[in-house]
Amino acid sequence: MAFYFGVLKEPRGLIRLLQFIFAIFAFATACNGSSYLYIQQGSNSNTASVGWSYPYDLRGSQIITTNTAITNKTVYLSQSNSIAPSAQFFVFTGVTSMLLALGFLVIYIVLDRQYRYNDRIPIVDFVVTIIWTIFWIAGSSAWAQGVSNIQIQTSFSYVSSLLDGCSSGSACQQNESGTYANVTVSVIFGFLNFILWVGSVWFVYKETRFFKSRTAQQNPPQNNFSNISASNMQQQPQTRMPGTMG
Repeated sequence: MAFYFGVLKEPRGLIRLLQFIFAIFAFATACNGSSYLYIQQGSNSNTASVGWSYPYDLRGSQIITTNTAITNKTVYLSQSNSIAPSAQFFVFTGVTSMLLALGFLVIYIVLDRQYRYNDRIPIVDFVVTIIWTIFWIAGSSAWAQGVSNIQIQTSFSYVSSLLDGCSSGSACQQNESGTYANVTVSVIFGFLNFILWVGSVWFVYKETRFFKSRTAQQNPPQNNFSNISASNMQQQPQTRMPGTMG
């Protein structure tokens, strides 16, 4: 069995390789976006802390206090679960995209002959590419809104408003907090993946019978037999009849 590694030099194969790499970065950064926030009440040792991580179900993120002076009730960051579904769908899209890009890349290399002469494989490739392109734009847009909600619902001003002991602006202060770098980067990789999958649609479409038949109709093979016959007739030498002069 001959392997065709030349596909990696073609746009079709090169884009699949980039899709595989960028998908890993997208879901890896989304899954590793855990962070925290520490709040201190004045100069006292009374503190409140809260942390969050994937799948960012803020309903389960309880604010832990060291003293009832800050609050004497159980407080969670959110009462809804609006962020977790978008995070889970984004990670699902990233993981499945990685597997699909790797799978099609193996088909391009190992089953190049079957891919070129079996009409069904390019069509399946084309349809799957369109579906996952839609997944990427939908998932990235929803996840971008989810990241924005995370930043709002885990900000110092929002969390301190949930604590009874931090009712006044000067009562509590932010002691320490994490960053939103990973989740922000994951959104960027999400839209980059969308661009890659959009670009892949055209190059995969060119391998389908729809494009090939359309190209064949627009550029039919030229029949040159009539031209050749006419040219041969013009080039035939003139034969002299016997008995003629000159």
